[in-house]
Amino acid sequence: MFENKKHSIKSYQKYACHFFLFVTLFSWSQSSVEKNLHIRDSLLTIYNTCQDIEKAKAAYSLSMSYKSIGEEKDTALVYAEKAKEFSLQFKDYELYAKSLKRIGVLFLYSDEYEKAKNYLERALRIAEDDKDLALTASIKNGLGLFYQRQASYKKSLMYLTDAYYYFSTQEASKLKHSAYEYLGVLYFKLKEYEKSKELLENAINIAVEINDVERKLSSLTNIAIIHAETGEYAEAIKIYKKSLKINQQEGNTYRYKDWTANNNLALIYLMQKKYDSSLYYCEKTLKIPTDNFFDSKICRTYNTLGNTYMQLNDYAKAEMYILKSLKIATKNKIKDVIMYCNEDLYKLYKAQENYKKALFFYEKHKALEREILDKNFSKEITKIESSKVIEQKDVAYASLSKEKEEDKKEFESDLERIIWLTSLTLIGIISVVVFFVYRNKANLAEKQKQISMAKLFALRSQMNPHFIFNTINGVQNFILKSDKFHAYNYLSKFSQSIRLILDNSNNSFIRLQKEIDLIKVYVELEKIRFRNKLDFKFTIDQEVEEHNPYIPAMILQPLIENAIIHGISNKPEGGLVTLSIQKYGENLKVAVEDNGIGRKEAQKIKMSKSKIFTSITSINTKQRIEILNKSGYKDANCFFEDISATDTKVKGTRSIVILPLKNRHDKNS
Repeated sequence: MFENKKHSIKSYQKYACHFFLFVTLFSWSQSSVEKNLHIRDSLLTIYNTCQDIEKAKAAYSLSMSYKSIGEEKDTALVYAEKAKEFSLQFKDYELYAKSLKRIGVLFLYSDEYEKAKNYLERALRIAEDDKDLALTASIKNGLGLFYQRQASYKKSLMYLTDAYYYFSTQEASKLKHSAYEYLGVLYFKLKEYEKSKELLENAINIAVEINDVERKLSSLTNIAIIHAETGEYAEAIKIYKKSLKINQQEGNTYRYKDWTANNNLALIYLMQKKYDSSLYYCEKTLKIPTDNFFDSKICRTYNTLGNTYMQLNDYAKAEMYILKSLKIATKNKIKDVIMYCNEDLYKLYKAQENYKKALFFYEKHKALEREILDKNFSKEITKIESSKVIEQKDVAYASLSKEKEEDKKEFESDLERIIWLTSLTLIGIISVVVFFVYRNKANLAEKQKQISMAKLFALRSQMNPHFIFNTINGVQNFILKSDKFHAYNYLSKFSQSIRLILDNSNNSFIRLQKEIDLIKVYVELEKIRFRNKLDFKFTIDQEVEEHNPYIPAMILQPLIENAIIHGISNKPEGGLVTLSIQKYGENLKVAVEDNGIGRKEAQKIKMSKSKIFTSITSINTKQRIEILNKSGYKDANCFFEDISATDTKVKGTRSIVILPLKNRHDKNS
């Protein structure tokens, strides 16, 4: 009766989850503000009601429903952490990667760059391992934005180009908009204004198609920045005022967009030498309530104020605001603003004829400018774009022109031409010889590795029939005793174990969790066979469980089997087997212990039997470890020892295996 009641409660929770999920989907048809409230309430109900993977999904959706600003950012982070925790618990690795990415983005928007990079890179490894192209592109987009904010434009271009090429073939979505916008902003920073404008105009069309006002405002603002940079001030002002009007119609929901528009209007009026208007919009910008999302960005407004007062020859105020801007930018590592402030202070002190300070800030400005704007970076852009087949004709034409210019220099005289051709021929001959020698060595090494891996696969395959044979003996035993209930129960568990073995049959390496699942089923089988005289305890480091590394297939189960068959089965009162898994430096340490009769006594019993069966567990494990060592995993090891009490009496056996801690993304290497 109690079981039926428990089942009814679970069924109720399941139906409740589906009901609130329906309510959540229905609420999309409501107005913007009402829609947000409906969705959040429904998600909270799902989160508090469900106890399965739906709880993790609800936590993730709740995190996404909160904007990455101020207190809401903190709430979003809490739910993202919960989504990470529950998705790992329910083994939904796609959602786990999405949760890691969400946490990374939240840290990115609060300028905690090291944490952002860590979470985004972890998410990328999982997405690439699972071959999830959409998620991989989404995470690369986030990493591209990270490196863009770090002024590492080469890495940013690499990641953003990958993301752009994936989403360019997909339907309109928020992720597609971000891919176009981030790449457009990067091209602006590289002064590629036409490409930037084209990408941002496409981003606006995507935002309109998906009816996302915030993203439309963002892209409008970025296009206005391009107009301002190219001297089209009237067009820029027109777009900024349009942006402010749209936001006003939305109830000033997007404060950051207001801040950006007012701040940039102040900058444009400064460029036009309309200093009163510049001061007016600076004051409007500073009146907008700030929070931990864009406190750091306010340094740009102070920089504009400082420059305006410098043009008005109010050097005291100019110095105060520029130094204030520099302090905030330095604290938050905003490199481009630091560079501008150094340049402004150089101009300010030069105007005041304070040449010592002017020279100091001039040198700082130039050093940072060289770091950010590498003169050779245009070559890197061409290289990356050509690999992605962007503007192939333009690249080919530029390459051809370069070759012609080089040919002209190379063949100015016949003597130089002869020397050049002779040198090239010699280099070619040497290169061919070196290539063949290297290739032969590489082929030999590869063949040796293939032989080792084939041996490893053969040894692993040997364990499957061994396991199955021993298990069938258990079924046979119950049948002979006419114990139908235990025979049926045993066969049910046995079928689970066979399914797990078949799932892993083609892989030399499998996830640690899959090996653990097989061990748990096997232990349940042995508990049935030994009439519950067997206890089993299992501990695993949280860090190891979270990363779920790859290990050689069927390498742990035989150790458990060995402990039960030779250690516990010969002990009338039964016993305990423990399995512990922990990180051991750069490796994985697995320890299996039993409180059985010990190795010496087990050997005596085995020898006394009329028919001696050869145990392959220890030999097989040692051989597999030797092959792993030959394949490059030098730290792999295994050994077996007796556990002795204080009176030197043997109290059991311990098996220890050290395994390479293979990453998720190199399972096939």
